[in-house]
Amino acid sequence: MVQNLTEQAYETILDNITSLRYFPGQKVSEKEVENSIKIGRTPVREALLRLRQDGLIKVVPQSGTYISKINLNRVSDAILIRKSIESKVIDEACTREHSRLESIRLMQLVEEQREAAKKHDVSSFLKYSDQFHKQFFIDTDHKFLWDWLSHINIYFYRVTTLSLKLSDENWEKSIHEQEELLDAVFNNDPEKAHKAFEHNLDVTEETERVLLNEYPDYFYPDSNEEE
Repeated sequence: MVQNLTEQAYETILDNITSLRYFPGQKVSEKEVENSIKIGRTPVREALLRLRQDGLIKVVPQSGTYISKINLNRVSDAILIRKSIESKVIDEACTREHSRLESIRLMQLVEEQREAAKKHDVSSFLKYSDQFHKQFFIDTDHKFLWDWLSHINIYFYRVTTLSLKLSDENWEKSIHEQEELLDAVFNNDPEKAHKAFEHNLDVTEETERVLLNEYPDYFYPDSNEEE
């Protein structure tokens, strides 16, 4: 039971971090988190320890516990790993026929994102986006790879959230890229699929510049600083 509560606490705190309800650099305490997520001390403590190991929580001696700021080098590395692996999965997805149920599931996930976008519901938007990409791994018998990648994905979620905050157009742009990816996969067109997939993940230099300008306190000034 404690283990289940620890996992629940971890997922809830992680969602609060990636959706920026807990913002980068924010000071937090175990008690505040317990009260916020309505879970007891031991599961919260274990969850915070795990998030510290993930690099999303930083403990400063004689000061306190903080939500780690964003390290753009780590974001770039996470995207590089994700692209390298998922590109192979997309290749495989383009070579197979998808069942009617698989196709319906993928289309439903795009629509779920559209509904989340209408409400500006970042948590749901990220969840359905993840499920959309995860489905390709499941359909090509690579779920193990996705489960492994889930630990890598957490490092760029906050940049995705900030990008969505910049403009309503970015929500629709992300959905459009997934529709393009889906169309390419259904039509067995790997070249078009790769283009859509890479655009969907990319964080351009211009986006980085704008984010650093809009949210300077959310990022480490030195991208090599350890989290």
